[in-house]
Amino acid sequence: ASASFTAASGAALTHIRARRNPSAARLHSPRSPKKSTNHRHPRHHHRHIRTHATSPEIEALRVKPGWHPDGSPEERVEQLGLELDGRCATNPAGVFYPVVLVGNLAYVSGQVPRRTDGSLIVGKCGDDIGDEEAVEAARLVGLTMLATMRQQFGSLDHIERVVKVNGFVSCTQDYTKQPAVVNGLANLFIDVFGPAGKSSRSAVGSSGLPLGVPVECEAIVELKSTN
Repeated sequence: ASASFTAASGAALTHIRARRNPSAARLHSPRSPKKSTNHRHPRHHHRHIRTHATSPEIEALRVKPGWHPDGSPEERVEQLGLELDGRCATNPAGVFYPVVLVGNLAYVSGQVPRRTDGSLIVGKCGDDIGDEEAVEAARLVGLTMLATMRQQFGSLDHIERVVKVNGFVSCTQDYTKQPAVVNGLANLFIDVFGPAGKSSRSAVGSSGLPLGVPVECEAIVELKSTN
């Protein structure tokens, strides 16, 4: 009886409180379970399409130049009577790869003016090397690079285009004809590859170069895609 009286009293007291303060009654009333609002929506996978900057000028730069109209690079070497045998280094002074391939870009290590018997042209431009001799030394650098690329790629016909040439000229402090010197290599590449042999480039003067050579050049070339 005592328990029944207590329960009844408690219910009456709750009813009185509810009339006096409805908001408090809501706080003490048993809560019904909330309906889940976590509705699953189908996920929309957005494909991010990479776009490239464009303009008439940029689109013109995207056009790849072709080979020489008179033949492929290997055919041009034969037509021009270029001697490439014997120009590759057999005992390099440094520890390096002649070529490193990343994707379709081949990074060709620095080449020096090497004759077919393996000997080197040495000297300093503006001192004991005249202007014509300097240009011829740069041309020999180009021949050495062609020989190296043929050795590394199996054929010069695998080359799509020449991308970049960096030329270094050992010269006196007041010498300013570095661009004309590196033209010796640049013109050779155009003779062999045609428009595809013309590249971006740098021509830099130096107080000295390895082995005492007057010119050293390195290059980046693009290989043809196998797809």
